[in-house]
Amino acid sequence: MIFINILNVPSPFTRPEAPVLRSLVLLLLLVSVLVSSEARAEFYKWVDRDGREFITNEKEKIPAEYRHTAKPVEVRDDRVSVGQQPVAAEKKTVKSAEHKDRYGRGEEYWNKRAENLRRQIREQQDEHDLIVKQEKADEAKPKKLSSKSKKNSSRSTRDKKKAKIEKKMTSLKHELEVELPDEARKADAYPGWVR
Repeated sequence: MIFINILNVPSPFTRPEAPVLRSLVLLLLLVSVLVSSEARAEFYKWVDRDGREFITNEKEKIPAEYRHTAKPVEVRDDRVSVGQQPVAAEKKTVKSAEHKDRYGRGEEYWNKRAENLRRQIREQQDEHDLIVKQEKADEAKPKKLSSKSKKNSSRSTRDKKKAKIEKKMTSLKHELEVELPDEARKADAYPGWVR
């Protein structure tokens, strides 16, 4: 090693203890290279109450309520893509086991139940809107004296039908927003499945 000593300061490598210092520096350099090559980040996976999956490499970032359910994820080099093309395109994907509730029903079952209730609510809302539209149209018509009793009876019938539809919509909304999520919770289904 050739050192140019411009400031006339003795180099640490020219002192009598230089061989020890050089050995120490080389040892630290070697250890840092070995440790960094063997160090791998450990990843953790957890599922929140809405059924969404999260993966992180910092255990401290996992919310406290999910830390006990977080599981280490195996990182395989053949599944990681660093270049231009993803590795997954080269190999077949393996379907992971789908979560089922305690009765063996999956996400599709709960989605269909929720969507069926939403459809029924929309149908009831459409009928309700039609009745309101008919009421407004009747109010806009010129009034005839002879048809007053007919008008009152049709209004009474319409009011009964409107009240019945409103009651049905309230019942359906309660079932969608309260009963179905409660049933899903009791069956150990993810809450996100009924949203």
